[in-house]
Amino acid sequence: MPELYTHLQYNDPVTIISRSGTPLDPYVDRADSLPVINGMITLLEIPSPTDRVNIAGFVEIDQEVFENRPYLEQHEFLVHYGMGVIQFNLSQEGKAHLCRYKGRGLIMYPASRIYAMVSRNPDVVVTLQDYIDQIQDKINENQIALSRIEEAIKQSQAQTDLSKIATDKANQAAEDATQSAIKAKDAYNTTRLVFKEPVADMNELRATYPLPQIGWTTQTYKDGKRYRYDGNHWIEIDVFGSNLQPVNEFKDGLMSVAEHLKLKDMPLELQDRVIVLCKDSYVFQEPTGILAPFPFTGEIVSVEAICASSGETESEISIERTRDFKTWLNVLDKNIKFNPHEMKDNKQTTIKNKQVLAGDIFRANVIKAGLNIQSLTISVTIRT
Repeated sequence: MPELYTHLQYNDPVTIISRSGTPLDPYVDRADSLPVINGMITLLEIPSPTDRVNIAGFVEIDQEVFENRPYLEQHEFLVHYGMGVIQFNLSQEGKAHLCRYKGRGLIMYPASRIYAMVSRNPDVVVTLQDYIDQIQDKINENQIALSRIEEAIKQSQAQTDLSKIATDKANQAAEDATQSAIKAKDAYNTTRLVFKEPVADMNELRATYPLPQIGWTTQTYKDGKRYRYDGNHWIEIDVFGSNLQPVNEFKDGLMSVAEHLKLKDMPLELQDRVIVLCKDSYVFQEPTGILAPFPFTGEIVSVEAICASSGETESEISIERTRDFKTWLNVLDKNIKFNPHEMKDNKQTTIKNKQVLAGDIFRANVIKAGLNIQSLTISVTIRT
């Protein structure tokens, strides 16, 4: 092991953060929702062997039982309390489970004490700290090279800009004389108005003035619109007449009297109503205890959710309704989801069963609870 001494000489310690379990320094209640990877779950803290680990629907077996029967049933798990590792049956691979336990603390190893056997000619040991140092050296070299490239690009860009400015000035000087003449002519053509006798509509306008000149202006008295000929087309430039009068209870205008009265008589009950489902404190994988009855018939138009403290892993929640407290129907096609470290849902929720009947009762069902997610609020907007 020729290179190992280079880091061991610093005597990097293993750091242990532990609790004594006394009233002054008690163990902490933990609820880790983690997936099974390679048949195991590594807890976020070391669990207390006295208080044990609890997983809904599973039974913990002792080490002695596992030594005499070296396999696990689908509903069994084995806890290695010294390392904070839980072993499962292979059928649980990839599935996430909520592990409840009392945390004793953490064991943190320095990078200089994590090694790899690179080759065996003879045995060569390289620590993780060696790799970190090499990576940092390469990053520093790349940063210097990038700085040089960026400086060269800036200098080239500056020369290009100077060349463009010189070219633009030459072109601008050549165009100024031509533009002055064009602008004078355009000003005359665009502002000249030669008023002609009004006509009934566009058909009569084209028949009366088959060869118009630029600036000819006339009005169609059927709709009160004024047109000006721009050299190619008759362009509407103004509107006059009673069609601009606002509508009221006694006279038609931009809206008919019947439509105006109908608009005024629309009932105030035509509005959106919101059901709010809340879960204070920590959120776990279970139906929430709050039920929300809805006394109107309507249609669900949107579902949104927020939380006061984001979870460290993904969360998933369904919205269910019932009429008999026995059968609960999920109203969503795509459930509410919170991405890790997000306090708002991902806005990809879709509604499957929109129709709501008077007397329907709603609740939220937490299918997957993100680690440490707290204070959940869900708003269901129903149009009645």
